[in-house]
Amino acid sequence: MDLSDRKKKILSAVIETNIKNKNAEAVSSKQLQEEYLPKLSSATIRNELNALEEMGYLTHLHTSSGRVPTKEGYEKYINELMRERRLSPKERDVIQSNFAHKLINIRDIIERSAKTISNATNYASVVYSGPSRNAIIEDIKLYPVSKTTQLIVVVTDENIINELAYLGTNNEEDLKAAGDILKELFIGKPLSLIKDREFRDKVVTKELKKYKDVFDKVLDAIMASNHIADDITIAGKEKLIEYPEFNDVEKLKKTIATLEQSENIIPILKNDDGLELSINIGGDDSGIEDCSVVTVSCNVKGKSKITAGVIGPMRMDYPKAISVLREVAETIENVLSDEGE
Repeated sequence: MDLSDRKKKILSAVIETNIKNKNAEAVSSKQLQEEYLPKLSSATIRNELNALEEMGYLTHLHTSSGRVPTKEGYEKYINELMRERRLSPKERDVIQSNFAHKLINIRDIIERSAKTISNATNYASVVYSGPSRNAIIEDIKLYPVSKTTQLIVVVTDENIINELAYLGTNNEEDLKAAGDILKELFIGKPLSLIKDREFRDKVVTKELKKYKDVFDKVLDAIMASNHIADDITIAGKEKLIEYPEFNDVEKLKKTIATLEQSENIIPILKNDDGLELSINIGGDDSGIEDCSVVTVSCNVKGKSKITAGVIGPMRMDYPKAISVLREVAETIENVLSDEGE
């Protein structure tokens, strides 16, 4: 629905005032006149507020109270009215300084990113990396744990995978031979090749068939590892307590419990439409009641796709959240690019 310039200005003013208000108080026509629209009369502003309410962009909590934005109002603001927010040099320096120390692997980057985003926005944050199939294998080792069980250690250029496997044997000669052959076959190759059964069957020649059972159990154990499954970190859940939207203890408990279950969060972070930026308002698709989730994704030189997000009330400072996420995503890209040089 198209809005007149005046209605756009008033809707933006209501939303931006409501976002800044720590107590989430409704915005009155008098406040709008004094702070944004001194040339308009209170009566004119009230008429426009009534019209915006009839359109579904605003609502009021009490008969005589001011207005607050609806989910539709936030959507209109984000899609058409929101102005870009640039971080100050100081804000950018703070973000970048968090990545100044060497980060060993993707997990380090994910954890550092989550804390950085939460501190910069004062909301909860989430950083997710999907299965890392393109990591390059650098070493494979087998360590005996019992007579029939081995600890498998796979070192890649992204992380270290540790997984226990029941091999049914602890014959040192066989295990050493199997380990040497695994190294010869897979070092320098992508992790995804382990999943390729056609390749596995092809390389197991007659001379190696005695080790096929060991190979299959080792490689299947590696593929089952959580380290090459979804990797997710959430930081700053406690920051939600600062917002009046979460004064209801039961609502807060429910929200935090939802955030602590990765299966609730991952579906809204997996962005299959190819968009770099995704905004989910009000939790309709996320299952997080009355929360908004803003995410930005980046993908660097064959590394895992990383998605960074902010989780907060619908009354979120969207321009700042977006600018922080983009700065962190750009920093992640630079960090991973530097590591690849």
